[in-house]
Amino acid sequence: MGEQQDRRPELMEKAKATMFRLSQEQREDLLIRCWMSFDSRWFMAVAMARGPEAARHLNQIVAHEVGKVEALGIARALQLPPIATLDDLLVVQEAFISLVGPKLTDYAIVRTGDDEYQIQMQRCFAHENVTRAGVGDHYDCGVFARITGWMEALGVRYEMTPSLGKCLKVQGQEYVYTFKIQASAG
Repeated sequence: MGEQQDRRPELMEKAKATMFRLSQEQREDLLIRCWMSFDSRWFMAVAMARGPEAARHLNQIVAHEVGKVEALGIARALQLPPIATLDDLLVVQEAFISLVGPKLTDYAIVRTGDDEYQIQMQRCFAHENVTRAGVGDHYDCGVFARITGWMEALGVRYEMTPSLGKCLKVQGQEYVYTFKIQASAG
């Protein structure tokens, strides 16, 4: 038997050439779609194995915890200073959304006071997907659980109205959350 040679370097070069057929935006979109596909399949697998209530409960916990890890990693990578003002928080929130899925939702951010703002959702990928899958009645909002994870990791204390629970849009309610910022832990 002849000498064996590691082919990985050659294969990596060919793989890079293949990947560079896509633009940076196309690669980012593909990564986000892959993540969202995993997320929805994880939810459905838990619902089938342990029931929809378990999936609902665990999804919200996982989304919040993922949000905390994301926020710390993104803040470190971007070398973000501590949140000092509401505008600081809103800019950071937009930066995070631009990384994790800017095309997944359509929403407005409306400042309703010196220390208060609303996120008014017009379109949400999670609502669309759980409705299409027929499990909307068993879905607690994971999108805002992720946002609360970001805020917790950044040391931002807040009150949120309404509190997290079943998807507002599935319930036929206005899909609006109000955040009142109490203080930043810096």
